[in-house]
Amino acid sequence: MRPHDIVKRTAHHDPSGSSGGASIPLTVPRVVFPSRQQVVVDTVEIPDAKPNQIRARATRTLVSAGTERNVFERAGPQPRQPGYSWVGVVDQVGADVAGYRPGALVTQQRHQGAVLITIDSGVGDSEGYAGRIPASVSDELATFAVLGDVALHGVRRAGPSLGDAVAVFGQGVVGQLVTQFARLAGGYPVIAVDLDDDRLAKARLSGATHTVNAARANAAEAIRALTDGEGARMVFMVTRTPRILPECLLAAAPGGTVCLTGSPPGTVEIRLQEELLRKELRIIGTHQARYPRTPYHMFAWTRAANRAYILGLLERGELRLEHLISHRVSYRQAPEMYRMIEAGPAGWLAIVLDWTE
Repeated sequence: MRPHDIVKRTAHHDPSGSSGGASIPLTVPRVVFPSRQQVVVDTVEIPDAKPNQIRARATRTLVSAGTERNVFERAGPQPRQPGYSWVGVVDQVGADVAGYRPGALVTQQRHQGAVLITIDSGVGDSEGYAGRIPASVSDELATFAVLGDVALHGVRRAGPSLGDAVAVFGQGVVGQLVTQFARLAGGYPVIAVDLDDDRLAKARLSGATHTVNAARANAAEAIRALTDGEGARMVFMVTRTPRILPECLLAAAPGGTVCLTGSPPGTVEIRLQEELLRKELRIIGTHQARYPRTPYHMFAWTRAANRAYILGLLERGELRLEHLISHRVSYRQAPEMYRMIEAGPAGWLAIVLDWTE
């Protein structure tokens, strides 16, 4: 089916965003967490674009398992809408909006069949980014631009350089992307750590030079053995499990950096002298929502710039993502996908929802 087949409309559609009379909203599907650990697919009405808006219809969205599982487990008492990696096709452009035209784009929106995006004059869209997808890049791969931005921001903040030993704890989607970006940045060795052999095999395809299954080996000891006893100069914690942090500190080389790039809720206890002070480690957190909206001479890599760079890598064939996709399913199967995520990490990785069916 074509993207516009997923919506219902009985009034005349004016692609300019203006209407000669009363408009009838689009009725589109969406994914909703009505309460804790519950997920449904219902519908929502999307009106015509206002003069300062564009309207777009979804083709694909990507599940961000870590963040969305956090929401899934905590939702309530008010319903929550998950998702923020969205690709679709612009079908209406408001009269006051410049620089956008009908066509494909990637943006930060919920799992929903169509969206309105408010464009702020001189700043961009209200969610921070609405970027065009190169013609040679599929909508499916373009959905990775937002999670890719999360991973890339972490790698930029930690700053691995040529020959720096890197360890990445957690090989979910973001961990796989961190592994790939660290290798592109010149890190060596790049050591992937996880509990799942299938994810570690995929990490090899993502650029890992070595892998460690932490269910069968002491990860910190294995990393030191692979780095002549020193440890990794850059250690990335890309997991939602806080208790991994002490192991990351033990795996770091003296003077190294431990970068929290995942979304770990809760607390953890560390030994300040043995694990932090005596090694003079640096611990940093990353959260790309803190980016400036517009670039300036001291900060060029805004969210828009990072996502455009990722789409450029895909256009040039320099970023490998196909091996990360484990499920391509209709949005109607979203409840089943979230139950699978809740059951544990085995058997899945990147889940792409199709909104064209």
